[in-house]
Amino acid sequence: MNKNYWDEKYWEKHLREDDLGNVEELWIRKYEHLINVNEHRNVLDLGCGIGQYTRYFLNKGHHVTSSDISKKALKYLKDNIPTVRIVQQDMSESLKFEDNEFDIVFANLSIHFFSKEETEKLLKEIKRILRPGGFFIGSVNSTSAYEYIKDHIIQIEENFYDSNGRSVRLWDEKQFEYFFKDFEKILLNEVIEKRWDKQKNMWEFIYINK
Repeated sequence: MNKNYWDEKYWEKHLREDDLGNVEELWIRKYEHLINVNEHRNVLDLGCGIGQYTRYFLNKGHHVTSSDISKKALKYLKDNIPTVRIVQQDMSESLKFEDNEFDIVFANLSIHFFSKEETEKLLKEIKRILRPGGFFIGSVNSTSAYEYIKDHIIQIEENFYDSNGRSVRLWDEKQFEYFFKDFEKILLNEVIEKRWDKQKNMWEFIYINK
């Protein structure tokens, strides 16, 4: 995974004061009834970015660990929430956490940057660090977005593309069946949201670790 991209391009652009109000609404609020969000748990915000969901879980009384590949994003998060535990993590490598450490692993638009082999490895790592019966919650890009980006992507493998030097996977239901076969589906919902004031075709998901 290109570590420099996230610090030197993505967050260099979005950590401008006039950009910070344009991140998507906290979609997890729609599903609070499915995960009993008020029951205090150990939560991993995997690919936390600047921590809007970290703050959400902290405000619900959870113990939160925030992890991201970007030093710049983690510094911003730590400056704004000094008490939070942060861990720099490249998700193409083994996750730096103990077996069964978390009750919830939350991954908002952060696990769709990897090849088939890397995605299989990542899902095994998430299963390892998530206790049996724990929730894996998150979102990924949908194949419905293909029409909007097809003119500037190059296919690497099925559903996996290079987009101006950054890799991205577009997901459909078949991929969830394949990659999430060791999890039990609670919810899988394809939606159109806004992120940085742009349309985002994505899947929102909730699974339980078997």
